[in-house]
Amino acid sequence: MLRAALSLALLLAPVAARSEQAGEIDWQRRVLRAAGQGAPDLNAPSIAVARLAAERTALATAQRNALETLNAVPLEGGGTAGALLQKDSGARAKVQARLRAARATKTHYFSDGGVSLQLEVPLDELPPELAEKLKAPPAAARPDAGAEPASDAGAK
Repeated sequence: MLRAALSLALLLAPVAARSEQAGEIDWQRRVLRAAGQGAPDLNAPSIAVARLAAERTALATAQRNALETLNAVPLEGGGTAGALLQKDSGARAKVQARLRAARATKTHYFSDGGVSLQLEVPLDELPPELAEKLKAPPAAARPDAGAEPASDAGAK
């Protein structure tokens, strides 16, 4: 019993240590970013097979997190992207296809065969009926509001 509890604690420690958000939008770069993790199959015949399955799981999780993040974004005319996608099945299919086509930008492989990855999807690659209506939060609309703009007077 103690051995099982210790094994469980060791398996959960890396998950607890990773505190990155599941998804976010970088409004300055206009990029939707999402993370996903995949645990290894401990019964896999080799570490390569375990890692491949973990990578597929991590990618599917990141895609799901990206969709959940996108669903919560407010639109210019009111409502959320999720409400728009629920009404417009064509736009929803395009968004899902774009998320399925997204590839990982950062991948971390753990020694036990687990995988953690991050994917990015440019907002401008989403369907235009959605991308044009996304509303950035007020703080994101003004990058470094307190900073003075750089002067290039000395460049002449």
